[in-house]
Formats: sequence, structure tokens, C-alpha cells
Amino acid sequence: MRKLAAVLLSCLALTACGDKKFEGDVKFKVTKTDSEGYELVLAQEQPVDMISDWYSGRVLAREFAEPVAVGDEVVCHVVQERVNEKHISTRSQTTNCKKA
Repeated sequence: MRKLAAVLLSCLALTACGDKKFEGDVKFKVTKTDSEGYELVLAQEQPVDMISDWYSGRVLAREFAEPVAVGDEVVCHVVQERVNEKHISTRSQTTNCKKA
């Protein structure tokens, strides 16, 4: 019984046995901007059920409802899905960003 509990806890900690998809609104801070898009970092605790860690990422300007500036906090809809493709383990899509 202990071994089964240890395996289940390890599995959940690694999210390998959990859902293969995360979807939700996440708060970010804009760290860099140019005519094509924005560089974002997390401005909140990373949601526990996200599949992959978010260190920083670039989001195209077309995904924003309005222009934002460096230092602004924004909320974006994030969808992550575990895939089994060569050189890709998680596919992420960040859309519908607006000022927080």
C-alpha cells in the first residue's frame, strides 16, 4: 500500500499522470515591447495544474485587446496541451490578453 501511495504521489508531482491539458486565465507582467508583440513574465504564482513552467514568453500584438506598455500587468488566456511530437512536449497558446 505504501508503494502504491508513493507512486501516485510521484506521478502527480510530475504531472505525468495528470491531465494532458491546462486552460485558464493567467496574470503576466510586460517586460519588453516592440511593433510585433510583447515579452511577458508571470505576475502571479504559477497555477499548479499548468503542464509546463512559464519562465518568459513572447506574445504577438494581435492577441492584445489594446496596446500595453512595459510594466503593465495583463491577463491572458493560456491553453497548454501535452503532445508527443519530435522536439515538442507541450504546445502552448496565449490569447485574449487585456490589461489587468
